[in-house]
Amino acid sequence: MTELASVSVRVHRPGARGVRPILDPMPLSFLWVPSAVRGSPLDHHQNDVRGALETGGRSGGTGWRYEPEAHLAAALVDPAALGERFAPWTRACAQMTRTGRELLDEIQAVREGRTTGTRVARRPVTVGRDRTGEIWARAQEGANAGRSTKSKFGTCAASAWRAVADAFGLSGAAAYPNIAVGCWWMALLSGDYRDWRQGYVAMLDYAFYFEYNIDRTGGDRTARELEMLWDMPDLRSDLQTRRLHMACEMAYFDTKRRNEARQSSTPTTGRSAWVYADRDSWRDSKAVDSGIFGHYLCFDDGIPGRDDMMVTGLVNDWTDLGPDLRHEESGQSVLALTRGSIVQEDLLDCYERTVWMMNAQLKPTGYVRDGRYSAAALTAATCVWQMCNHRQDLWRYFALAPDLCEAAADRDLYAAGQLADCYTPSLDPVAPPATGRVTVPRRALSYEVYVAGVCHRGETDVHEALADGVDEGILPKAMVEYGLVVPLLLRDGRISTDAFLRHMDVAYCGHFAEVVRSGHLSAFSPDYCAAVVALVWEQWWRGIWFAIGVGSLIEAQPDLVAADRSH
Repeated sequence: MTELASVSVRVHRPGARGVRPILDPMPLSFLWVPSAVRGSPLDHHQNDVRGALETGGRSGGTGWRYEPEAHLAAALVDPAALGERFAPWTRACAQMTRTGRELLDEIQAVREGRTTGTRVARRPVTVGRDRTGEIWARAQEGANAGRSTKSKFGTCAASAWRAVADAFGLSGAAAYPNIAVGCWWMALLSGDYRDWRQGYVAMLDYAFYFEYNIDRTGGDRTARELEMLWDMPDLRSDLQTRRLHMACEMAYFDTKRRNEARQSSTPTTGRSAWVYADRDSWRDSKAVDSGIFGHYLCFDDGIPGRDDMMVTGLVNDWTDLGPDLRHEESGQSVLALTRGSIVQEDLLDCYERTVWMMNAQLKPTGYVRDGRYSAAALTAATCVWQMCNHRQDLWRYFALAPDLCEAAADRDLYAAGQLADCYTPSLDPVAPPATGRVTVPRRALSYEVYVAGVCHRGETDVHEALADGVDEGILPKAMVEYGLVVPLLLRDGRISTDAFLRHMDVAYCGHFAEVVRSGHLSAFSPDYCAAVVALVWEQWWRGIWFAIGVGSLIEAQPDLVAADRSH
């Protein structure tokens, strides 16, 4: 097996224990728009903001201020202030934020020794005598040599990426792949709108990456840019509502960051997990922790919408399983659902139910349900973001446990159910109703890929939406080969671990560029989104993300609380 210490680490500035990531010295300007929306009201607004900042004057906005606490308080008092039709979503956002902050306060009290916790508690992880336990034990013994591959906020110097950025007018903050994919690919894939307004939603998403990854200080020009960009004149009530929802969510993240900053010198062991007493309050806290409330108006306004918001964070947490143990991350949802267990069978139970909840976003015919388009798009996009963001080195994790794909694929991964169909109110796993199932319409897709100079040709059966997208030139076949075919070659023993890692490293930046290029070239059409969703679901159905999660346990070593981000 290959340890992280034995191969090159691609992401920027690998950090030793207790060493926090260093931000690359690139300007983090948000004063630009992609080529597709130049000349639009959004473009005129950002030019107005630029002029106001340069002259010290005012932009044409209403004077709206970025004050998360005040906006949350207002939403709790009068969720219908921006219109009765938005009230169900605003009420839900405010309630979920309030619940999340209450749990954060209890977590802080536990960390400070003021309570042992009633709604949430810290407990030692349960470890089995199995493959997952072996990888965790290697981490504890120092196999990873203190390295970390999470939350390195770096740029990409690849010529392929520079060409894509130039072609589609991506500049400023888009120099950072974390933001380029998160805001100017992921946010656009959700399809909330089909005009310049989607760009405004992407600018709302900036807040998560800025507030949670980079220290925010009063009077900072970057913070002022964001505030003025959000304060767009003549903003329609639906966009004002989305802005309100994102501001509410930032009240949660402000609390989380402040609490983490106070604990940032506290050592961790890689042996502790946070577990929750109540399913629904945990679900709401995870929903707000997912960072995409700007899209919530396109989610169901009831329980399915809250579940879907949570699922976008749950899929992310499989890759972060080991790093989150390392940094004692309180929002780690896999460990919440296993009640702090990393026993392989318990993780398989959780993986199975993760896929069931993803499948709930699909019709029985295997296509995305009406009303769940944005949810499915953002669930899939989260996984693509992890493959591209120069932050999470997930293929190195995968290389540690590719054989475990089969253990996951042997489970029933075609059932479908909501959170309450999968877990009791006290978060014990249950079987979903027999009526909820997905039948996947598949057909053969040919591939030809070179790994270590050897050509591998063949066919693999994939969802017809994916095959159609490739055949029609909407989705590049290279994305399928990188994200599905080559990992399966390693799983099947047709290539070596070293050949796999060299291939994925060399192709990494080109794949990132191809993802962004293909999205903008297709104008993020429904057919493109359907192909992306099908690709990601195929990865989950074949157990790839289970292997990634188990492999990530190589990071479960001692460090500091929340040392994977700046404070």
